[in-house]
Amino acid sequence: MAGRTNIAYDPLPFGGNDLVSRLEGARSQIEQRFLDGGAILLSVLDVLNTLLSTLENLAKSLDEDTAKSTIDRLGETVAQLSVLPDFEEDRQQQLASVARTEQSLGGYVADMQETLRYLRTFATTAKITGAGIQDFSGFAEEIIERIQFGAGQVNQLSDKIVALGSTLGIASARGSKTLEGYRRTVPEIVENLTRNADALMAQRRHLAELAEKVSGLTRKVQMKVGTTLSAMQIGDITRQRIEHCQSAFRVLDEYLDTAEGRALAAQDRSRLSTIVHHLVFEQLTQITADFDRDCTTIVKTIVGFNSDIAGLLALHAEMEPAKGQASDSAMRVLEADVAAARRVVGDIEKAAREANELSHGTLTTVRELLQGIETIKLVRTDIQYMALNTNLRCSRLGEEGRAINVVTAELRGFSSKLDETAERILQELQALQADAAKLGETAAQTASEESLDGKLEAALSSIREVGNRMEEDMKTLNACSQDVAGKVTASMAKLDYKAELGDVLSRCAQEAAELAESPLPGFDGLEIAITEIGGRIARCYTMVSEREVHAGIFGSSDGAPAAERKAADENLFEDALF
Repeated sequence: MAGRTNIAYDPLPFGGNDLVSRLEGARSQIEQRFLDGGAILLSVLDVLNTLLSTLENLAKSLDEDTAKSTIDRLGETVAQLSVLPDFEEDRQQQLASVARTEQSLGGYVADMQETLRYLRTFATTAKITGAGIQDFSGFAEEIIERIQFGAGQVNQLSDKIVALGSTLGIASARGSKTLEGYRRTVPEIVENLTRNADALMAQRRHLAELAEKVSGLTRKVQMKVGTTLSAMQIGDITRQRIEHCQSAFRVLDEYLDTAEGRALAAQDRSRLSTIVHHLVFEQLTQITADFDRDCTTIVKTIVGFNSDIAGLLALHAEMEPAKGQASDSAMRVLEADVAAARRVVGDIEKAAREANELSHGTLTTVRELLQGIETIKLVRTDIQYMALNTNLRCSRLGEEGRAINVVTAELRGFSSKLDETAERILQELQALQADAAKLGETAAQTASEESLDGKLEAALSSIREVGNRMEEDMKTLNACSQDVAGKVTASMAKLDYKAELGDVLSRCAQEAAELAESPLPGFDGLEIAITEIGGRIARCYTMVSEREVHAGIFGSSDGAPAAERKAADENLFEDALF
């Protein structure tokens, strides 16, 4: 509002003291009430701005791309979860195949151990039989050593097969338990995550639509508040025009107190007072009419807030969950499901790691078995050659070597059986190697995937962060909506200026009418005074409407009667024409 100067008025010589006091009261009330009303509306605007800012934040939380990205990542994790039972079932089938091969292999190794025991017996018998033959004892001892070495290798092979069987037993038992757990928990987890992810997207779309409606209605209220603030300029205008009326009395008072004013006859002084009274009356009449008109607009706009605020609260209520639920129930349900899934997936991945470790252990054992069988093949070859050499030696000994030859023939026969058994073991080991390779592929495939628990943790963190942000935004939204409703209710009570201040202005206009009861006198003999008083009063005006009212009384804004101004203009025009 424009600045003003508080003026102390001396008693007016021709009435108007009561009106001056009443005008000062009206001016003071209007100034204070419009200041208070403006402060209320500005606070409403601040709350509306906060509301819009909160809605923008909420819109970011509900951003479709961000939500879709989170749900897509979760969907990928769900897809990986859903195939875990199939992976584990494949693993169990491969373990079962390895176990069958291991059992067959164990039987062949037992046969080989039995054969080596017979070979050792025959070699020992050959050593005893040929004890008296020169150099034969050392040769037989070498054969026994080779058989014992082979037996040791086969025993190591047997130990590895036993260890493999034990490992397979543990893996199979754990795998069966894991597979059972997968079949019991994974489908439910997948179903819950899929269903609640869909529910979250549906809720997000619903909230986004409501938020957009709330935002649109908030901007509508914001525009109305701005319109009301603009209309409230009538308060500042009215206050200024009242001050100008006060200035008219002051100018009159000051002029009458001058030498020229005191020199006027009482009748002329009265005529000047009557002219000013008429001016103030006309100004106040127009002030009151303009004030009533603009205040009616303000009141209508404020009343219009009611339906807008009611709609705003209704939309906000629709965004709020049912009593007892979180403000983003679908988000929180999904968060709880992901957290539950993490607990189960943690156990699942632990079991998968153990299964992979067992798979790697199986592969290691198979490699060791393959290395062992190569050694046994060499031992088998050595025994065959030794048995053949023994037979040749016995042939050269003639009758003396016949008994030994019988024993070495048996030795050769059993070494051939050892060769057959070794070949079967080799075939079974090759089959075992193929089964173990498939097991290794499954282990590598499950191990190469990014941790499901890590993916769920990332999704959970994102969902929880968005959920917390949405809850805070919804709380702020609720507080803002209630604050707007409260402030608008308060503004309706305090911005009905027409009802409260219109009567004050009407009483001022009535008193001015009483002072202006006498007809507007003529200006004869008062031209100088009229020009002086009218000019000084006119210089106070800031609005065209005031000047028009002034011209209606004084004839022109500079205080000269309209007829005189016209004549002066004509004379000036004639002078310009020589």
